[in-house]
Amino acid sequence: MLDAARALQETAERTAPAAGPAPLRRAAPDQLQPRAEGEGRVAVRVARGRTRLRDLYQRGSAKILLPATAGPAFEAVVLNTAGGLTGGDRFEWRAEAAEGASLALSTQAAERVYRAQPGLEARVVTRLHAGPGATLDWLPQETILFDGGALRRRLEIDLDPTAAFTGIEPLILGRAAMGETVREAAFRDQWRLRIGGELVWADALRLVGPVAEIAARPACFGEGIAAAAMVHAAPGAPARLGELRALLAGHDGVEAAASALDGLLTARFVARDGRALRRALIAVLGRFRAGPLPRVWTL
Repeated sequence: MLDAARALQETAERTAPAAGPAPLRRAAPDQLQPRAEGEGRVAVRVARGRTRLRDLYQRGSAKILLPATAGPAFEAVVLNTAGGLTGGDRFEWRAEAAEGASLALSTQAAERVYRAQPGLEARVVTRLHAGPGATLDWLPQETILFDGGALRRRLEIDLDPTAAFTGIEPLILGRAAMGETVREAAFRDQWRLRIGGELVWADALRLVGPVAEIAARPACFGEGIAAAAMVHAAPGAPARLGELRALLAGHDGVEAAASALDGLLTARFVARDGRALRRALIAVLGRFRAGPLPRVWTL
């Protein structure tokens, strides 16, 4: 894949944060349909020597499931009961791990971004906070972008300097097994990571217009149709660069690269299809993280 992952990683390191969102063109009133919206938040704390639920709130089409687990982290699974995203949908997720707590969040299944009406887009904002000595992981399953889909997504991460965070965002351009091609779409994704209130990492991905053509460029997806970003921030994180690079090597159908920055690690995956990407993510995260992946990843 022409070392697409390494090119994408190096391009991201040179790219300044994107400008603010452009104003949306709205569909005519007679074209508008009822849209899905929801808000969910979960917070955990340490009580009686274990991480326990402190707060849970859910509204609209946003639900949060709390499966019983035997691992060290408290698990929460976010769910969009609308069954996918399309133009006009609005979702906001919030999660907090208080001092010393451990929280792992995932999604129940892949999130699908369906065709949107002209001028409308779905918007999703996720805000994560980890206190002193806390561990917080954001491990959603894949986002599948369909032809004509439109999504603007933002991930805000706020960490105490002694907290640990591992996050991923996998993206698939259509389903290869169904012969789907994403010809035109609009996908905008932004990450903002702050440690001790200071912005230490900003990243943006913009696929707008002829997505298949844009993604085929060497600095994007190259010959693949699936990609993922990964970030790990923790005290001493850069010292694990060699370990991470070793885990990234040798996955069939996947190119991957990693870099160490001040206080964090970043990695990029580019894969020929969603299946190859998923296999690689499960293998890497299963060995790199302290505990097992959330069970929804292996069901």
